[in-house]
Amino acid sequence: MHPVAAIDLPSLQLRVRVPERVLMRRVGDEMVMLDLGREHYYGLNDVGARLMQIAEDGATLAQVSALLAEEFDATREQVEGDVRRLASELIAAGLIEATPDA
Repeated sequence: MHPVAAIDLPSLQLRVRVPERVLMRRVGDEMVMLDLGREHYYGLNDVGARLMQIAEDGATLAQVSALLAEEFDATREQVEGDVRRLASELIAAGLIEATPDA
């Protein structure tokens, strides 16, 4: 079987940011987000919440992975895979978007 999902994952070099239409608030251990454009609420656990905080002003997925690996005491390889998968879901949901390099 061909690993199609791996091909569809965003590159670690992709720079992402949280669009202005997405409001974020921490509620306990969860990050709650409201997409004003779609009028949908979303929730993320502490790792996903931290990804959103790092991406808020723009960061590459490699930068996000490096910080998360340090903060959550995990291997860089494991975090990179998790970040790429989560970023793919967040992009599809419109909660983060790719931004051109300045």
